[in-house]
Amino acid sequence: MNNRDKVITIDVGECVQCEGCVEQCPHNALEISAGGYPFCVESLCTRCGACIEICPVLAISFE
Repeated sequence: MNNRDKVITIDVGECVQCEGCVEQCPHNALEISAGGYPFCVESLCTRCGACIEICPVLAISFE
């Protein structure tokens, strides 16, 4: 399975709402929900991993 087949998962229990992933995403595939947590717009996500690399608490992963 390559990254194209994977889904970005964000653990809101670990997320510190820094919004670094939203700022770092080169494809604008991450947005902030009404609750203040990031979520992935799968249709825009290329699974590049930029959000995973920037997350200071490792709350983002590929599923």
